[in-house]
Amino acid sequence: MSLEKGSHLPGVNITEYFTKVEFVSAVNTQISPASYVFLVEYENPDVFDKRIDLDLSFQIEEVLLKTDHYAYVVAKLPGPLGALVQSTKGCWFASPSSLSRRNGLMWTIQGTVAGLKEARDLISKIIPGELKMRISKTVASDWISAPRLPSRRHEVMKKAVDLGYYSTPRGCTQRDIADSLGIRQGTVAEHLQSAESSIINSWSKQTIDNSHS
Repeated sequence: MSLEKGSHLPGVNITEYFTKVEFVSAVNTQISPASYVFLVEYENPDVFDKRIDLDLSFQIEEVLLKTDHYAYVVAKLPGPLGALVQSTKGCWFASPSSLSRRNGLMWTIQGTVAGLKEARDLISKIIPGELKMRISKTVASDWISAPRLPSRRHEVMKKAVDLGYYSTPRGCTQRDIADSLGIRQGTVAEHLQSAESSIINSWSKQTIDNSHS
């Protein structure tokens, strides 16, 4: 969908701040609106120093990693398209999904036959007129797999997710995770930092490799 086609949607103003926003993975879909990890690209690294007025479309909760030209952020999608996917049983976001100044919106959702049909009908109501849309039983995508974590680190990360550490507002503290696992808070902090670094750096490397393949 071109930016002109979706000009009535609140999410179109995302491109005023970022040249591209790319879906990476879900963080917590049990809350509403759900939270996800996104890769955002920009021309000015000072973009985060300004007030980013995107409450109706792209609520940034946390900046995980920031460079001069891109960042990984945790954000929610409270707009109509994000709400549509979350409210439709049997549907979920998938990669590749992105919004950019150059190519507009490319949106991939996966799910059951019934769920995808319902989503298609709802999308037609939100975005009237002709829309390029394809529904297939299998979707070929550029999904990048997460790196394999050491068992203990995986356990700490999973416990953090289960207890809502990556939810907004946070459902627990690092101390809660430590108490639940019977380990020191410092150990939890170390495992979470290492796991986050591994996941983000792996995604970044594979994305770069994929773009040159």
